[in-house]
Parts: sequence; structure tokens; C-alpha cells
Amino acid sequence: MVKVEKPIFIVGCGRSGTTLLFNIMKKHPHLVGTTGYPDGEDHIGWIKHGKCIISGLGYSHIEKGHTGYHYCLYMDEKQVTPDIINTMRAYYYNEVLSGDSSKRIVNKCPHLSNKLRYIRAIFPDAKFIHIIRDCLPVVSSWIKIMETQPFQVLYWPDVEFPCFWVLPAPQDRDRETVFHNNDRVFPGGGAARIVDYWTAVNSYIPVQLYDSPDQLLTIRYEDLCRNPQALLEIICDFCEIPPFDDIPVDITPNTNEKYKEVLTREQIEEFLRRSHATRVLYGYV
Repeated sequence: MVKVEKPIFIVGCGRSGTTLLFNIMKKHPHLVGTTGYPDGEDHIGWIKHGKCIISGLGYSHIEKGHTGYHYCLYMDEKQVTPDIINTMRAYYYNEVLSGDSSKRIVNKCPHLSNKLRYIRAIFPDAKFIHIIRDCLPVVSSWIKIMETQPFQVLYWPDVEFPCFWVLPAPQDRDRETVFHNNDRVFPGGGAARIVDYWTAVNSYIPVQLYDSPDQLLTIRYEDLCRNPQALLEIICDFCEIPPFDDIPVDITPNTNEKYKEVLTREQIEEFLRRSHATRVLYGYV
């Protein structure tokens, strides 16, 4: 069996800084970043080789901005087979590492956030970095990104360990009008469901690894922006790699205040109430 040692997976809500951290980590001389579509998240690789049920957004000119399935399901170790283990490890070893076992893989994919036990069954020594960003900037960023995705709507399922499903939108009518009375669809009546997404994902990530907490490191986007050198030292120590000599990419100062340009005062008040307990848990209150 091909051996792929201690791959690193960056997880969390989309729009939380997963890409920023990934772009830093893949510059480390000991690491190789995944390159699969889109933006290194490698939805296609995980679907083809890892048999994952992922629903994601891509680029608007490719498959109308949709990748994978239209639903993103929770998966755990009970669904992993020896063939999946062999195929996924071989894919990482041959196509990502190019057979260089001296390097380690780093991948970021928010849509793997409800599949941590599944990943761990394939890679038992995996390291997971959970990056969290305060709620309102994440919500406003999702509102803005969905403006660039006219062919899609987000659906929030009523299930354990949920993730957004990406469904096709009707093209002959306005999405917000069609789904105005449906509070599980955005754009439509379900803007507050983006808050629920933030709350659920950031709450259930540690729950999935309750029996191996040493494999999980949780960091905050704001701390990465405020003092990247100090936080990268913590990350490198957790990943068991030498520290960075220098920060390999430019880090834009914290842009969290931009949410005020997108959300109304009423939305801000409602969303803060809705996310309060989780914001307290992660030190945002």
C-alpha cells in the first residue's frame, strides 16, 4: 500500500481565510499543495479518487459555476473501503507528490469540513487545521460571491453535520422572487441560513475529532492577519515542520469591517443574536 505521511487539511467555512492559509502553507519547502479544480480545493480529485459527495462552486464559465454533486453529504469512517484507501493514497502519491515521499501534502477544501472522520480513515495520521473568521464578514462575503453565481442557489439541509447544497436556479425568473418564501434557500428568503452554516460548521468540526483532538488545530483568521509570524510558528509546530524563514505571501490587513457595506442594521442585529453562542465559544464576544 502506498504511504502518504501526515497530509495536512485546511478546513472551515468558505470565505474564512482557507485560501489565504493554503497559499502560505503550500510555499513551505516541505509541503506540496494540491492543484485540482477549483483553486487547489481539488473537488474533482476527491470525487473521482476519494468517492466523496461534494457540492461546490467553481468558475462561472465552467459548468455554469458548479462542481461535483448538487448535495454535500456528511461522510465518516463507515463509508471508507480498502479500494477507496488505496485509490486515494495512490492519487496523492503519484499525481500530487510525483512519487516524492520526502514531501507532505497540504489541501484546503471547506466542503471536506463535514467529512473529517472519512478523511482520517484514509489518512490516519492526517493533521487538520480549522480556520475560523468572525461571522458577519463571512456572511457578507457569501452574499457578495453569490452575486457572481447567477446559475446557482444555496440550499441549507435539515440534517446532522450539514453543508450547503448548490442547486440550479431557474433562469427565466428572478431567484430572490422565486425563493422569497423559502427560508432554506439563498438568494431568496434564507440569508440567515448563512449564519447557521457558519455556526454549524465551526461547531461540528471539533465534534468529529472528539477522539483524536491532538490531530486538530483551530486558529482565527483575525490572528493570522494581526500577527502572522507568531501564528505560523504555532502552525508549523503543530504540523511538525520547520518554521518559515519569512512569510511567503502578502497578507492583506484584516478586512472584516467591510461587512457594514453589505448588511443592513437589522440584519446585523439578527445575525449577531443568531450566532452569539458560537461567537462566545471562539472569543469573538
